[in-house]
Amino acid sequence: MELNTMTEESVTIENPEALMLRYKETRDVQTRNQLVMHYSFIAKTVAIQMRGISANYAQIEDIVNQGIITLIDCVEKFDPSKGIQFKSYAFMRVRGAVIDFVRKQDWFPRRVRMAAKNVSAAHDKLCNELMREPTMQEMADYLEVPLEVLNRNFGEISNSVMLSFEGIIQNIYQGGNVLSDYLDENFVPENSIFKQELHDTLQAEIEALSERERLVITLYYYEHLKLSDIAKILKVSDQRVSQINSKAVMKLKNKMERYMKG
Repeated sequence: MELNTMTEESVTIENPEALMLRYKETRDVQTRNQLVMHYSFIAKTVAIQMRGISANYAQIEDIVNQGIITLIDCVEKFDPSKGIQFKSYAFMRVRGAVIDFVRKQDWFPRRVRMAAKNVSAAHDKLCNELMREPTMQEMADYLEVPLEVLNRNFGEISNSVMLSFEGIIQNIYQGGNVLSDYLDENFVPENSIFKQELHDTLQAEIEALSERERLVITLYYYEHLKLSDIAKILKVSDQRVSQINSKAVMKLKNKMERYMKG
């Protein structure tokens, strides 16, 4: 089955749930392919949403093909009896596959990784000392760099921070390396309770963000808008919305990592 042929257009199925049940009974390859083509929009949606992260090293077609490969595995492994919507299950699996694909490329320069670590540490320390959110100027003064350098650093580390946070989201909803470090997969009820706690904690941390940060996070992660589209809604520059998103994601990432480490 040629992946490029499959991604040219989606096939609409009147009752995909019934077709899924039929495939589980028959394991007919043609039926599976129909389901994958019907849900191929998921791979395209994820690829378009994450192209800002992946554009430095891969064509969008490569990302879509990676998504299609994951969709095939989703159809194979999906269990309709668990009462979960296939679309939700597949969306998280495909998103996770793209994140893993990006991580394997390891294309972030060491300088960018160090900048992200330093900015994150400075933000945490100033928050504790000031008991409030530090301004960009205060962070620049603490790091002893000009404000324009800090702004440039935020632009460079944006994708790195976002990718790291995407990994945490993936682990919360999908169960990945982070969760496996803390949980024994044999204890399924405990896993479910812990994931719910993580979900509730993340939701509370999002609510604790500033109004503008919450809006950016909501539009990007829940409405699946591109940062450039969010910039138009907020009537600010692309650079400014990238800064807002980076700071919000950095705060969420640090708080969730601390929570999971106890």
